[in-house]
Amino acid sequence: MKEIQMSNPSSNLMDHINAEQLLAQTREGLRKLWLCGLGAYSLATRSSMQTFETLVREGQAMRPKARQQIEETSAELKSSATATIERGENLVRERFLRPLDFVILATRHDIEQLSLRVIQLSAEVHKLASGKIKSLEKPAAKAEAGTIASSA
Repeated sequence: MKEIQMSNPSSNLMDHINAEQLLAQTREGLRKLWLCGLGAYSLATRSSMQTFETLVREGQAMRPKARQQIEETSAELKSSATATIERGENLVRERFLRPLDFVILATRHDIEQLSLRVIQLSAEVHKLASGKIKSLEKPAAKAEAGTIASSA
């Protein structure tokens, strides 16, 4: 024969209470874990905002110093570049232009100036030539008139 075991009603009740307590404790633990995560997120957000604002203040405080450093570095670079350019110009003058001084090359402007001067001088020569011709014609005409008068 089979023996039917009867469960103890108080034991079932205890198991049921323990299971509900365990479930309640688990729910409470999960709720606290959820709140812990939310708290960490809130703290990180607040901390990052404070860090951001601190960095902005530091940047504003550093701005004049950075601008001064940029201006100083820029002035140094300009000075260095100017000196390098001057050395290059001097080198070109010494190596290329000075030897050409002996060759005397005329520029387009020089040629234009000389052409204008030639035109001016040609005009003066024509004036002088036409004045001499007239002055030569006058004595010749007087001489002819004198010879014609003396022969008559």
